Amino acid sequence: MASSPRELAYKALLAAEKDQSTGIDELLSTFLQQGELTQQEKRWIMELVYGVTRMKLQLDAWIEMAFKGRYRKAQHSVKSLLRMGAFQLKYMQTSEHAAINETVALSRKVKQSQASGLVNAVLRKIQSLELKDLLNHYEDEMDRLSIETSHPQWLLEKWISRYPLDEVSALCSHNNTAPKTWIRRNIQIVGAEDFESFLDGLDIKHKKSDVLDVFYEIGSASSLFSTKEFHGGWFSFQDLAAGLVASLIDPESGDTIVDACSAPGGKMAFISELSGGQAKIIACDASHSRLAKVRENILRLGLKQIEVLELDAAVAPLPAANKILLDVPCSGTGVLNRRPDARWKRQALDIISLTGIQSNILTNSWKYLAPGGLLVYATCTLEPDENWELIDSVLEHLDQASVEAIEHENLKPYIDERGALSTLPWRHDMDGMFAVKIRKAL
Repeated sequence: MASSPRELAYKALLAAEKDQSTGIDELLSTFLQQGELTQQEKRWIMELVYGVTRMKLQLDAWIEMAFKGRYRKAQHSVKSLLRMGAFQLKYMQTSEHAAINETVALSRKVKQSQASGLVNAVLRKIQSLELKDLLNHYEDEMDRLSIETSHPQWLLEKWISRYPLDEVSALCSHNNTAPKTWIRRNIQIVGAEDFESFLDGLDIKHKKSDVLDVFYEIGSASSLFSTKEFHGGWFSFQDLAAGLVASLIDPESGDTIVDACSAPGGKMAFISELSGGQAKIIACDASHSRLAKVRENILRLGLKQIEVLELDAAVAPLPAANKILLDVPCSGTGVLNRRPDARWKRQALDIISLTGIQSNILTNSWKYLAPGGLLVYATCTLEPDENWELIDSVLEHLDQASVEAIEHENLKPYIDERGALSTLPWRHDMDGMFAVKIRKAL
């Protein structure tokens, strides 16, 4: 018997609990392919799975209030069922009757019949509780904020140390919403008029960016993946902020550009498209499996003059280049609505190890940049430790290096006081990205 949407959502959430090393995106993608689902059913499953993942801390707090016994010791299967039911009760349009009864029925279907009474009792108790009842249960202000926003305390403490509380609340609210969907038109394959006609033909609402006119914000993406135009390289899915970072390389004919941490290859592809295939690009990454995605993008988008190399930019020799993009591994706190499980996987100490890796990548790559060349260092994190503090620390030891302020007129709203690109999710309604241009003297 085919799995129902609820059952598929349950399987994805249970798999995420059991396999912490695999991202929820990858797990969900696998389960969405297992059933013959309508677009509406896929959207419902995604809303439920991503929502439960984002709000897990708060959902667990609701459940603990209603649970008789030690909830933390409960089986993963029971936790997944209860979180699904609680999220539907508090955050989805599902009727309360359906949220409870269908979850109880699901518990029997997935061979958790012994838990059906418990699931029923806990959800009926949660049904009668309000958010204020839950928050009143916590005396400590930081505890309440953490539960209310469903963010870990260590991260809230870092943000509160440098942003006003209302901005931290706005950032958390942004992180708890589904991300906007942006697509990038491949200017080497299709013109704006034909592309917009294609979107109109699919009845997809679209709005062209005022900053980069090859980017479109769209209302719905799921029907686009199966089109021959997607497989023919007409467009890619990429957030506008990532496009802004790639545009800082300003590729020109004859350039040799190294993208040192390239996978999955979105920025590399945009740089190639901007150059009209006239720049030589070497796409590097330390991950053999992730480079497969880079090669896939190169073929699909019909990119020219691209070489792919498996190497660790922190230690290995890089090809000589006059331009280098370093989109380094980071804590990803600027993209927490796009990566809903990241807030639970990252710990405060991770940032210390990440800055070590970032420092090594920047120091090593610098040796292979030609005199007069440009290096763009970028992250998708909001943390100063990985951004300006890292740059200031490393540049003290780099020969002939100086920061070059970004002066593109259309990027002014996103440039910080020292000349770096700094998009802030709650202010700019796009991913949080940081990028700084570093020039090597002649």
